[in-house]
Amino acid sequence: MADTLKASKQGLEIVDRARRRRGWTKTRTPAWWDSAYTTQATLKRFWRGIAIQRENFIAICQAVGLPNWKAIAEGVEDENRDFSVEELRPVVHSTEAPTQFNRLDWGEAPDLPFFYGRDLELQKLDRWIVGDRCKLVTLLGMGGAGKTSLAVTVVERLGEQFECVWWRSLLGAPPLDFLLEQLIQFVSQGTETLASSNLQQAITRAIALLNRHRCLIVLDEAEAILGGGGGQSYCPGYEGYGDFFKRVGSDRHQSCVLLTSREKPGEVVAYEGQMLPVRSLQLGGLKRQEALHVLETKGLSVSENELSLLTDFYSGNPLALKTIATTIQELFGGNTAAFLHQNTLVLGDRLRGLLAQQFDRLSHRETEVLYWLALDPEPLPVEQLHSYLLFSPPRSHLLETLAALERRSLIDKISNEGEIRFTLQPLVMKYVSENFTQQSLAEIKAVLDNRDIESFRVLKTHAPITRTGAEKKTHPSVQVLPRLVKALPRGLGCDEAQVAKKLETLLPLLHGRSPQVIGYIESNLKAILNNLNSEARSR
Repeated sequence: MADTLKASKQGLEIVDRARRRRGWTKTRTPAWWDSAYTTQATLKRFWRGIAIQRENFIAICQAVGLPNWKAIAEGVEDENRDFSVEELRPVVHSTEAPTQFNRLDWGEAPDLPFFYGRDLELQKLDRWIVGDRCKLVTLLGMGGAGKTSLAVTVVERLGEQFECVWWRSLLGAPPLDFLLEQLIQFVSQGTETLASSNLQQAITRAIALLNRHRCLIVLDEAEAILGGGGGQSYCPGYEGYGDFFKRVGSDRHQSCVLLTSREKPGEVVAYEGQMLPVRSLQLGGLKRQEALHVLETKGLSVSENELSLLTDFYSGNPLALKTIATTIQELFGGNTAAFLHQNTLVLGDRLRGLLAQQFDRLSHRETEVLYWLALDPEPLPVEQLHSYLLFSPPRSHLLETLAALERRSLIDKISNEGEIRFTLQPLVMKYVSENFTQQSLAEIKAVLDNRDIESFRVLKTHAPITRTGAEKKTHPSVQVLPRLVKALPRGLGCDEAQVAKKLETLLPLLHGRSPQVIGYIESNLKAILNNLNSEARSR
């Protein structure tokens, strides 16, 4: 085994984790550590040299934990065969004796008929939960990203490593004392109950049970108990969850709590780290081959080009892909090309509802930043975004807002020649643009009725940015100004000419007002009038 560990980089990684866990110093680490750990040639000599003893080679592969040892055994005799890192990555198991699997309570967990992809995510979670014995792990992602499905798959794959598995949804926002009482009764098999109304004592008792028994606790849809302000505060009466999460991540115990959430709790922000027992995994979109499996389960056949476009337009979001597959079949008879020809994004009621829930929880500053990211179709650097804001906050406040939106899984970062820019996924941009249009229309109607420009809010602080040619995005365009112009006749109950006359009566209301009071109102009204006139001339 010593020789195996010397030669295998993966074996050395296992020892490295054990060294850190047991508090070894460098002097207590074997002398061959530093040189062997980074010597790739040693690894190759090991795989090639052992091939002459095939039985021994297979036995070592199995002992180290390589899941695809058969394929390695068949290819090792080929001198030109190179193995990928993933092929040589062992399945890491705990160094302690496995516990006996006793009980499983699925609670409100869904039954999954299919699950495709997420192989890298599953490997990472296996390494964190079983190998590194993390105490608190959070799965993050926007609505429909597949967080719950991934959590179910994790339980199915890793559940036998634990004495008991307990799943609860926080969607109904259960009080913490009620949740802890259920947990204590389940883990103790009814021998213990919540004997005190003191919440800290209840948390202490629960942690003691999690230390006595190796448990996997899944708390699904944790965003339901989080308040506004970037997910770092809790709904009134639910602040105790913050104490529970903090102690789960810091107290001594042998269990793991797995959270799924659209927003990152503040305790995760404060205590997470790649070398610490608190970690978070951000779920992006599915890869194209994974997206193809999702479409096929809905009975939709697509070409390579159509698959590429759908995956890009919908950011690989599993729920969005399922929704659009149904739409294509129902409205276009399964003709994906005919749907793509419409050059539009379809959200669907469920995804729109999930986005509405998140949008309603945003602070004023977070909403303001999202609107600007939707109004300018190009990814924005911090400096440009800061210059757009009518009442520019300190740069530090803007950075805090961007960090909060990222924790809410609502914005994307793009690195462009060393510069970080921020943008929205197409689905989020579609929703935010629609919301901006509805809000703007409501404000115009209110000012026409009461003749008070104080009713202008988003049209005072925001202005659509128009870009043309190569600056346009490649996904179906979300142009806010044309959308608003088209909505005005229907919203005001008159034709374009009458809309223009009504809007012209608002311009005198701005005379004599300070630039701080007017903001972007005048430029927005003139842009709308110019667009209406252009529409009339085109006819």
